[in-house]
Amino acid sequence: MFHRSTADTDALLAQWEALGTALGCPANTWMKEGQHLLHSWQRWPRAYHNASHLQACLDHWQTVQNELPGALEQPHAVALALWFHDAVYWPWSAHNEARSAQWASRFLSDQLLQTSLVRTVHEHIMATCHNPGVLQGDATWVVDIDLAVLGQSDAVYRQFERNVRKEYFFVRWPRYVAGRSAVLQGFLDRPRIYHNEWFFYRYEAQARANMRNALDALQAGQIYA
Repeated sequence: MFHRSTADTDALLAQWEALGTALGCPANTWMKEGQHLLHSWQRWPRAYHNASHLQACLDHWQTVQNELPGALEQPHAVALALWFHDAVYWPWSAHNEARSAQWASRFLSDQLLQTSLVRTVHEHIMATCHNPGVLQGDATWVVDIDLAVLGQSDAVYRQFERNVRKEYFFVRWPRYVAGRSAVLQGFLDRPRIYHNEWFFYRYEAQARANMRNALDALQAGQIYA
């Protein structure tokens, strides 16, 4: 069974409205797109990549804004990237980030926002492919925020792993174990998971412990109960 997100859609729409107001966008088309976005974020078969994940990302964005004023070079671009980064999500597709970035670029261009802002949002979304490599500037914050779940409590992380498995229900267990193990090991092999010190000191150690435990469970033929 797949559970719908428990995120407060009214609260999310209020945050979307505030972002549009800050950018000076027409309220009618902006809010219509916000409703379209939230509908997409809650599509089947999302169990983790849903509106609750979006809200968690926006909460981290706001916390960084509050605790580290000025850390984000373009906070509105970061917020937009978070809103759109999983706007398209089909677990069997390798093109989710690209299609999400295209959606963002198309809509933001129609809003007559600056070309440089549209390009930056597109680049931030593509950074959430989480490929190894060097990131700079606000892209590092977008990626750290997206990966914040890895460093949460054991209980939260276990639920995350269960939800990821629900999304990949169509993959046979042996293949899932191999694929998921490769993903987890890939992160563990990196010198560090989080780019920014603010995330690194809060979540790095816990993230590594969580992923090692998940790897052990997978190798034992188990998914968290």
